[in-house]
Amino acid sequence: RFYYLIHPTKLTYDEAVQACLKDGAQIAKVGQIFAAWKLLGYDRCDAGWLADGSVRYPISRPRKRCSPNEAAVRFVGFPDKKHKLYGVYCFRAYN
Repeated sequence: RFYYLIHPTKLTYDEAVQACLKDGAQIAKVGQIFAAWKLLGYDRCDAGWLADGSVRYPISRPRKRCSPNEAAVRFVGFPDKKHKLYGVYCFRAYN
């Protein structure tokens, strides 16, 4: 099960990892978010940290401010882990 962990403030990479752990989950791997996008139609217009240190977001329904031309897992880049702030995609398996 995938979910986007929303915090009142954005997080550094290390804070993002800890936030997922605190919520009983782990920071999602790139393959996990791709699977959620491809198989489940996961759609979220919020850039978030992933386990490899990249920042991405899945778009299943293209729209103006997110991904105007195509459905895709959009790649933001590999920002500075200590200074850049984003949300985080966490993964928790069904129990």
